[in-house]
Amino acid sequence: MLNDRQKKVLFCVVNEYIKNRKPVSSSRVLESTIISHSSATVRNDLKKLEYLGYVHHVHTSSGRIPTDKGYRFYVRSISEIMKETDISKNVEAFPDYPQLNVDQLINHAALLLSRAIPVATVVTKPRTDTLKISSMRLHKTSDDYITVVLLTEIGMVDTQTVLERVDEDALKNIERLFNATLVGRTIEEIKKHLKDPESQQAWKGTSVESVFDILRSIIEESSSETYVIKGLENLISDEMIDQESLRRLVSILESSSRFYGFFEKYGYVDETKVFIGSEHSQKEMNNFSSFIVPYKVSNETIGHILAVGSKVINYQKTLSLINYIGNRLTELLTFLSRLGRIQK
Repeated sequence: MLNDRQKKVLFCVVNEYIKNRKPVSSSRVLESTIISHSSATVRNDLKKLEYLGYVHHVHTSSGRIPTDKGYRFYVRSISEIMKETDISKNVEAFPDYPQLNVDQLINHAALLLSRAIPVATVVTKPRTDTLKISSMRLHKTSDDYITVVLLTEIGMVDTQTVLERVDEDALKNIERLFNATLVGRTIEEIKKHLKDPESQQAWKGTSVESVFDILRSIIEESSSETYVIKGLENLISDEMIDQESLRRLVSILESSSRFYGFFEKYGYVDETKVFIGSEHSQKEMNNFSSFIVPYKVSNETIGHILAVGSKVINYQKTLSLINYIGNRLTELLTFLSRLGRIQK
């Protein structure tokens, strides 16, 4: 159990190490705080903090640096400070809505965060299986080809052009039938509908059946998740991150199959979470800190923002910014969902 003075000493050690990236001595603690005690008292406090696993020596004669446990204490402490602080006013806002499409919003969010703080940012694109279909359009692009366009409630579009000879009148009938069946349903619900033999029976032998496989293909494609990465150069230039750890992380981020397996190890994330070093389930993340925030449409989580940086990072600024951007994405996408106003 730490007393108030020891908590101040620990907070100071972590804060000073993040600012200067140098081991923190007892004299430095006294210089940078209003603790009115002797150097000997602070040295004893540092010894206790080391014994309890909050800090450690690099060399016997050097100052202390925080452990993962020390960083965790610091993050808990600044969470209280953040309740009284609004850092978002210093951040370039998203453009006034809604001039961007969904892909542009996702890219803008990732770029904004990676430019504001020294992190690599990954933004997963919306999980379309939870979004409702707003319309389906079939266009005859030539005598032998038709283009199928599927539009979701927030304006995300999936298209596919296929070889299919269907006359114009039949195409309009198929479009009406599909819209009567699909609009207002989520892609997840439609996938179940397409697998139901009874739901397909009514269309057997009709022109609708010929487009059925096309629709199934689009639905399956639309529910496959993708993501955007920005700011890897921030990690490459950070001297606190060893190159082997960075190489392993980059190899994960550049492969979608590896990334989603890696991301699942963070567990269920429906609110802002921070993972520091050894707190990660992923062994390759011992030298990093991860910040994750969900973004939503009408309280339904549809994607996440992941920021990865050195453990020696400005936690208050990073948490404030990632929360701000997550909230703005939620606000914008919910707005688009409700009003359907989007640049197509």
